[in-house]
Amino acid sequence: QKKYGKDKFVYIDITSVENGTGVISFLNEIQGDKAPSRARRMVKNGDVLLSTVRPNLKAFCYLEDIPDKVLASTGFAVLSATKKVDPLFVYFFLFTEYLQKQMFDRMGKGAYPSINQKDVQELRFLLPPLKVQQEIVNCLRKEQKAVEATKDLIAVFEQKIKDKVSDVWGDKSGN
Repeated sequence: QKKYGKDKFVYIDITSVENGTGVISFLNEIQGDKAPSRARRMVKNGDVLLSTVRPNLKAFCYLEDIPDKVLASTGFAVLSATKKVDPLFVYFFLFTEYLQKQMFDRMGKGAYPSINQKDVQELRFLLPPLKVQQEIVNCLRKEQKAVEATKDLIAVFEQKIKDKVSDVWGDKSGN
């Protein structure tokens, strides 16, 4: 990609987005002139990435707090919201049965199921008024935070259990 020169970019490919969670890694840095041919989508905060490759795996993410220079793979459709749509509402809506069925119905039946840009443009979203979208997003974000806190708590207690088992059974290595 000569047009990007020697500048460094964060490259988001399909493996950068965790399936089903929206967790994204910004660790994949590339030099512009050595970027793969699929590194062509410029993205910004507030964009939503929808994996068009195996969309049933739900590699979708909402971009916030992204680094300065980010390129996404052409394996993503970049959804940029208008002022009438909350981009987080769009992101959450991608996971609904309603939209999943639309994507599934458009996927090819081969070994590499995908949808294309035209398929993405034909997806139908159910959009309540902006205020209602924002209320739904606020509720879902609160639930997400509760889930994350619960996962952290589980990790703490799992470690405590391991430590207690180790105390009870002792270190089998002879130390």
